[in-house]
Amino acid sequence: MSEHESPQALRRKWKLANAEPLEGGRRREAYRELAHGCPAFVPNLLSLSRTLLAGRHEAEDPDAAVAEAEKLLHSASDVSAGAPEPMLALGHFLATVRPPDEAERAYASAASAALVLLEEAWAGWIHALGAQGQVEAALEVEAQARRIFPNSSAITQAVASAQGRAGAR
Repeated sequence: MSEHESPQALRRKWKLANAEPLEGGRRREAYRELAHGCPAFVPNLLSLSRTLLAGRHEAEDPDAAVAEAEKLLHSASDVSAGAPEPMLALGHFLATVRPPDEAERAYASAASAALVLLEEAWAGWIHALGAQGQVEAALEVEAQARRIFPNSSAITQAVASAQGRAGAR
């Protein structure tokens, strides 16, 4: 039996933390408690970093709040293996407190990861429409996708699959 909490339990605790009032630091402490229990739960790390940054002017040590937020954002980016959302949050943070080249790297990583995800999502959508026999809808999605990915082999394969299934019916 695993000692780790299920994703559903983590999400439930995170939603409870989101419901805590900001006043008095209760929400921040609820996020910290969850981060202590599961330091790899990215949505909580992002929420805690945003809460720290939003309340930094009222913090006893504003510099410590900013440093903690930065550490959390780097952790979220690391444990998410370069997923776009944590990289984007890190980019926003770096754009306000660091030289522009550091923010640029985070934004570039976020954009690259988001594009890969978008291409895969469109190819999957086209494939799913084709599997349902909705070839016209699949071709409409292809037209949207081709505006950004004119030479995508994944989209080409998904369209071929959709058309092949329609021909087999």
